[in-house]
Amino acid sequence: MIPMGRRLLGKRAVSPVISTLLMVGIVFAMFAIIYPWAFSSLTLSESIANIWYSSHEEAAKERFSIEMVVFRNESGTKYIDAYVRNVGEVEINVTRIYINVTAQATVDPALPKTIYVSVSGVENVECFSITYPWTNGETYRIKVITARGEQDISEASAPP
Repeated sequence: MIPMGRRLLGKRAVSPVISTLLMVGIVFAMFAIIYPWAFSSLTLSESIANIWYSSHEEAAKERFSIEMVVFRNESGTKYIDAYVRNVGEVEINVTRIYINVTAQATVDPALPKTIYVSVSGVENVECFSITYPWTNGETYRIKVITARGEQDISEASAPP
């Protein structure tokens, strides 16, 4: 049996130039493997950020107002008419209307409904007629919500 120290005496070490080349080659090989993965991850997160910022920019330009609420009773059927005006820089897409925290399904015109931007001084107002069993003298809270999440709330009292 040969002692441990004697086994290494006859062997030569790798030259510093070869060891440097091996380390540089290993680093480049790792870079070639990791770079496509890291670059695709960065590109994906950048595109998601662009989508998020652009949608928030559009939402910042979105402005609308519930101008008027009218209570109607026609042939025993009661309606609440909500007049919504687009006063912003972009079109709005009304997706939901709530009365006293209850989403309304019977809305005319049907939802979702787009209200375009005012052009050449022509105001864009849409009347949403909601079938609702309102009671005389009670106050109702009407909330209009758009696809971008913007909302406007108006309170109105039914006629006495």
